[in-house]
Amino acid sequence: MISWGTMRGFGTGSLRKLAFLQLQELFEHHHFHKELSASSGTHLEYADNPILHPLATVDRGLRSVDCTTNLSSLEPKDVAALIMNVNDNATNTFIQHIRRRLSILERPLTTARGDGESYIYSNFNPKYAQMAITILRTYYNFCFTYKSNGTMETPAQRIGLTDKQFSLKDIII
Repeated sequence: MISWGTMRGFGTGSLRKLAFLQLQELFEHHHFHKELSASSGTHLEYADNPILHPLATVDRGLRSVDCTTNLSSLEPKDVAALIMNVNDNATNTFIQHIRRRLSILERPLTTARGDGESYIYSNFNPKYAQMAITILRTYYNFCFTYKSNGTMETPAQRIGLTDKQFSLKDIII
């Protein structure tokens, strides 16, 4: 990354700034959608054209990024800014909540003697698992708060769907 910036004459050693500049240059010609012609005119269609994110994460290394949303109305610098902030932290957090809170979805445990696996949750039923995940997703999005932008907010509050935290009673009744 630094050698790329040096070759192009950028006078910064900041990896994040260099990654932004590299993405901005890439989006001058890279598109996530392709233009198709039809008898009624032209339209954009998803092209399945991912890119490699220029910055690796500590826990997962290099990752590819793709976008199904039409970004043709945005400038390359705007698309680069969006891609710089792409991560899957919220999804990983939600999946960890599911694994910790829904015992029927827990993986088999090793027995205390170490001679095999215990399938104490073997009554797994996909229908009930789906219901449980829907309830947990609703709880997580509307009731469960965490620190965001210096305040305790639910995910629904954070993206502007609601201005208050709900209780389980609000949801169930």
